[in-house]
Amino acid sequence: MSLRVLERDPNGRTSSGVSVGSEYAVEPERTLDAASHTKKSHYTQLVDLAAKVFLPEGYPNSVSGDYLQYQVFNALQAFCSSLAGLLSSRALLEGFGVGNANASATHALLLTVLQDIFSRITTICAAYMVGPSLSPEAKTFRLLADVCNDAAIILDTLSPLFSSPALPIKLPGARVAALCLSGALRAMCGIAAGGSKAALTMHFATPVGGAGDIGDLNAKDSSKETVLALLGMLAGSLIVPYLTTPMATYSVLFALVGLHLALNYLGVRGVVMRSLNRQRTTLAWDAYRETADTKVPSPTDVAGLERIFQRPDLLRETKTNSVAGVCTIGSSLNDVLRGSTIPPILLEHMKNEQYVLWFDHDCLLPRPTGQHDLRPGAVHLHICLKEGNSTVDQLKGWVHAVEVGKMLLLQQRASFPRPGPAEIILAAHRRVDSLFPHFLDGLKTVGWNTSDAVLLPGSPRALIVSIEAVDSNLPLDAKKED
Repeated sequence: MSLRVLERDPNGRTSSGVSVGSEYAVEPERTLDAASHTKKSHYTQLVDLAAKVFLPEGYPNSVSGDYLQYQVFNALQAFCSSLAGLLSSRALLEGFGVGNANASATHALLLTVLQDIFSRITTICAAYMVGPSLSPEAKTFRLLADVCNDAAIILDTLSPLFSSPALPIKLPGARVAALCLSGALRAMCGIAAGGSKAALTMHFATPVGGAGDIGDLNAKDSSKETVLALLGMLAGSLIVPYLTTPMATYSVLFALVGLHLALNYLGVRGVVMRSLNRQRTTLAWDAYRETADTKVPSPTDVAGLERIFQRPDLLRETKTNSVAGVCTIGSSLNDVLRGSTIPPILLEHMKNEQYVLWFDHDCLLPRPTGQHDLRPGAVHLHICLKEGNSTVDQLKGWVHAVEVGKMLLLQQRASFPRPGPAEIILAAHRRVDSLFPHFLDGLKTVGWNTSDAVLLPGSPRALIVSIEAVDSNLPLDAKKED
C-alpha cells in the first residue's frame, strides 16, 4: 500500500511525500497560491529572510494583531532616539572637559561617579514607588519612560551651556545638578521601560487564537533594536559633524525629540490591551451603561477611548468628561472607619460580597443622630477586600464604585439633593448585582481576558477576616478582647 503525506509549514509552503514499497520520496516545496510554481525573485527571498530574522516564529499567527503597527512606530522612534543620543553624548563629553586644556581626568571621573550615585538611588526609589503599577499601567509607563529619556538627553545636551562664559547669569553648580538630574531620569526610564516592556511582551505573545513564544519574541525585538541602533549611529556619524553651532545643534535636537515622542505616542496609542485595569474597566462599564445595558465594548473600542496619562483611580464619565471622584482598592476597613461609622444595614446587604465599599471619612459630614451626609464635591471611595476574594470580586467591586460615581453625577446634573452615603451605595449595588453577570459574560465574548484583570496594584493594605457586632456599652478594651 502506498502512503502520501501532505504538510504545510507556518509560512504557507507545502510539501508532500509518497511511499512506494520500501522507498519514500519527498516532492519539492510549493505554496498554495496561484504563483506557487513560479520561482521566487531575489527581492522576495530577501524579504522572507528578513522576516525569519526579525519577526517571531509563526508570524502573524503567533502574535497579537497590534504587534506589527507597534513595531513600525517603535523602530522609527528608536532611530530618532539613537540620533538624539549622539548629540547628547557629544555635549556630555564636552561637559566632562574633552577639548579643554584645563580639565582633568579626575574631575571627569568624580562627575561620573556622582551621576552614577544619583542614578542608583533613583533606581531603588522608583522600583519601590512604581513597581506594582508597571504591569497594569504598561501603556502609561512605556510612554513615560521615553519622556524621561528625552528629558535626560536634553539636559545632557544643554549641560555645557550652564558653565559657559557667555551665560548672562552665573549659576554655580548648575551643570553638575543637570548631569545628576539626567542620571536620575535615565534610571527612571530604565525602571519604567523594563517593567512596561515585560507587560507589553506578554500581551503581544498571547494572540486571541493561540499562544506565542515570549523568549523568541524578546530575542527578535533585541535583534531589531540592535540593527536600528547601528543605523542611527551611522546616520548620526554623517550628520553630527555638520552641526557645529549651538543653534543648529539645539534645533536638530528638539526636532528629533519632538518626533521621537510623537512616534512613541502613536505606537502606544495603537496597542489594544485585552487585560482589564482600573481605567479600562471604568470605560467598559460606562460604555455598557450608555447602550442601555445591551452591548459590551470590545478591547478595540476601549483602546480608542483610553487616556495614556490619567490617574488610574479616577471615576470619570466618558460622555460628559465629568469626574465624580477617586476610588482606592485594597484599603483597610479599620483605617477607613476612623472618624466615621458604617451602617449595619449596608454590611448586612453586602454580606455575600467579597468586598465592602464605603466613603472616605473626609467625604462625610456627621449628623447629630450619629449618621453621616456626603460633602459637596468629588468623593473618595474605598474598596476593602475580604479574605478569599478573587479577580472577579475585585472587578465587581470596581464596577460598583463606578456606578456610585455615575449616580452621583446624574443627581448633581439634575440638581437633586444628595442622598445618604448608605442609600446611594445600596442603590448602586442593586443595579450592579443584576447587570454584572451579563456584563461579565459579554466581556469574555468580545475578547477580554477577565482572568488576567489587574485592578489591584501590589497587595491590599489589609483583608477583612470577619465583621461582628459587639455591645456598644462595653469598654473599648473589652471589645478588643472579644
